[in-house]
Amino acid sequence: MKKYLLALCCIAAITPVTCLAERADSTLTAQTGSWEHFVSKLPRISGYLQTGWNYNSLNEGTSTFQVKRLRLMLDGTINERASFRLQVEGFSGTPAHHNGQKSLQIMDAYATYKFNQAIQVRAGQFNSPLCYENYNLSPATMETIDFSSLCSRILFRNALGYDYSDFGRDLGIMIMGDILPTVQGFSRISYNISLTNGHLPSIDDNNKSKEIQAVIFYRPAKYLNLKGGYNFGEYTGEKNPVGHKYQPMHRAVAGIWYDCPTGLNIRGEYGHCSAIHNGEYIINENSFYILAAWNAKRFVPVVRYEYYRNKIDKSATNANYDKYLAGLNFIACKDIKLQANYTLTSYTRQSRILNNGHKTSDQIQIMGVFRAHGKKAVFVG
Repeated sequence: MKKYLLALCCIAAITPVTCLAERADSTLTAQTGSWEHFVSKLPRISGYLQTGWNYNSLNEGTSTFQVKRLRLMLDGTINERASFRLQVEGFSGTPAHHNGQKSLQIMDAYATYKFNQAIQVRAGQFNSPLCYENYNLSPATMETIDFSSLCSRILFRNALGYDYSDFGRDLGIMIMGDILPTVQGFSRISYNISLTNGHLPSIDDNNKSKEIQAVIFYRPAKYLNLKGGYNFGEYTGEKNPVGHKYQPMHRAVAGIWYDCPTGLNIRGEYGHCSAIHNGEYIINENSFYILAAWNAKRFVPVVRYEYYRNKIDKSATNANYDKYLAGLNFIACKDIKLQANYTLTSYTRQSRILNNGHKTSDQIQIMGVFRAHGKKAVFVG
């Protein structure tokens, strides 16, 4: 009997301690779970730095070290349908002041609401899907260091003039989506339809007209993408005819892209930009490029040909040229990429004044792209 009483006393003594330990473990687990839930709701911070050396024989020639791009991105998920993004450019690449110093530039500031895969709405300041490089790629993921002339001349230009770059961004609202899903895991068709200011980023519109853009992507095969896009806007700018407040301008782009992650990557796009006033062209520009690369694990060789013609201004202001590029990318690891590009530019006869009368100029660029990101970070823009 004494043995049974002693056993009961021991059990009674141990039980509170055991319960207390279980409660402590449960509390710690709950606190850990709450903290992980809180952290999962925080915005994701990511970014990249592109820096290196640039030599160009154009005109008198230059040789300089550069911080070409420094971008910081903040991506947040509000719930399973709503998200937002903020992207800031630390070195915009475009002189913002009279002394040529570069400054901070807000690239993206938008929110996206996803009703379903086929219907999504984006509002704020966002990038245009008119060109592959501006929407499907970014300087961190491109095969070359610089954008093609199609982007820099046709898309990035603003109707105010070439001194006013809009970085392929605008303020407004866009409806987009993917339809006709396949068993291979991709959608046959994607679309983007937007209504925007048609002015400069981060600035209110200077007239009552809006810019309309529509782009459609068709994928006949997993790695093959065909695209067509059209943009129309009416602008008020200092480069427009004096007194003409609503100058219409048209932009159209068509492209094809085959991109095998472990093999051939070939892409081409053609773009046209035009504006007519009193029956005469005041803007008439054409550009196209074709790029070929080979995704060979760590090494990605690339070649590109570019064509640009401005039929209105053939002189030094907007040089007409052909560009031939050869380059090599070395993927050191998933967050470090080293790039070397050589570009030969051949100018038309009227444009050689920009190069002291010489027919060609050479450019050598050696850059490194260094990326940093938190969990699930996305590099786009």
